[in-house]
Amino acid sequence: MDVERRSVKQWQPDRVRISPNQLVLLGAERREVLNQRLAHLEAHDRTPRVCLYGLNPVGEQPARSFAAARAYTDDKGWRVGADRCIADRLSKTDPIHRPGWRWVLHLIRAGHADGVVALAHSDISLHLDEYELQLDRVSHHGGFVALVTPEAAEREQ
Repeated sequence: MDVERRSVKQWQPDRVRISPNQLVLLGAERREVLNQRLAHLEAHDRTPRVCLYGLNPVGEQPARSFAAARAYTDDKGWRVGADRCIADRLSKTDPIHRPGWRWVLHLIRAGHADGVVALAHSDISLHLDEYELQLDRVSHHGGFVALVTPEAAEREQ
């Protein structure tokens, strides 16, 4: 497929080519995993258990950041553990270096949570390759990522 694309690019330079948006592709992949996990949980008569994750600017109360995520999970009928609201301070580090995100992965890997709800993909990572890696990690451990962004909420309903 890549060879064919390079050939078309070389021999047909005036042909219009549209590159897919990586964020759209990752969103579709994330929704597919989410739907599979939810179907599996529903087949076993289990309510999804989730933790809420977010990045908070210094000085902001984490509870404010989690209001939309909690409302989203309440609308879906999912359970949020009392100690599962996890906030990391806003930082430019990779997610795997943040204590809160590592705890999310641990909870999913250990089976204490089925997934994580974040406000937007940028809470997990601004870099799409790192975001994709984290989606793969969560999926590998049997979990899902749900986003609360208005666009994501509309598409998942």
